[in-house]
Amino acid sequence: MPATPGMQIEQPKTLTEIVVERIRASIIDGQFAFGENISEDKLATAFGVSRSPVRDALNALQFTGLVTIKPKRGSFVFNPTGEEVAEICDYRLMLEREALRLSMAADREGFLTALDDALDRMRERMQAGDEIGYVRIDTEFHNLFFDHCGNGLVQNAFHLVEARIATIRTALNARFKQRREDSFDQHVAIVEGLKRGDWEQVHDVLGKHITSIRTDAIDELSRSAAGE
Repeated sequence: MPATPGMQIEQPKTLTEIVVERIRASIIDGQFAFGENISEDKLATAFGVSRSPVRDALNALQFTGLVTIKPKRGSFVFNPTGEEVAEICDYRLMLEREALRLSMAADREGFLTALDDALDRMRERMQAGDEIGYVRIDTEFHNLFFDHCGNGLVQNAFHLVEARIATIRTALNARFKQRREDSFDQHVAIVEGLKRGDWEQVHDVLGKHITSIRTDAIDELSRSAAGE
């Protein structure tokens, strides 16, 4: 008998899946620095679990690019080079432009309503001085491009780099007030352009938005490497 829509029973998450979510959120929120060693023992103690689900979770996160596992040395938060940041940003720009076009064609009103709601919550978090809260909604804002696009392949392509993009975003926007304010203005301009159907403005602002992240991230990585 086929499953009836809306009546399927959601399967409970496994312990490993829960640990994956916890570690992923910790990395994205900046609780671990780029390149920082992630101790299996400390995580197991913090989560109140054995090392086995922690080890399985780290292996899963290695597949997403968030974690690098080095034999006999341990597990580390990804530490991108300038070239890797540039590649991620170029990939992101290509996907987000297409996702915007698809979302406006597939669900214009629902998409714009969701973007407006995200902007309102970003403004609230910015005025409250909640840096991490702001950045989390910033990530949600960009994820909406893919949530509404109606194309599973485009969504899957984005999921390959989603967590790394979010981590880089936190490293920049959570630390610098001016960076957040400039970023917010760019988000507003993107939505205004979409509402008017001004694709030249949308592409121009999105390009500047992602290019500035690319430049700032590479500069920050260079300063970190120089010990500044």
